[in-house]
Amino acid sequence: MTRSADPLRELARERGRTLGELGVQPQDAKWARAEAEAIASLTRPQMRLRLPAPLSRALRRLLRLVR
Repeated sequence: MTRSADPLRELARERGRTLGELGVQPQDAKWARAEAEAIASLTRPQMRLRLPAPLSRALRRLLRLVR
């Protein structure tokens, strides 16, 4: 097998092969959406705010209470 000059095409081929082995059909919209979101999440920069420990704990408690 010869390697493609375009790594994205190679990745798409391999991904398609793997999903086919799992039994995913092209009309499975849930799988397609979940996969697209997973790939998109890898391209978005993540801004993490590092809070001081006491403030972080208080925020977690507050979020737990709101749920």
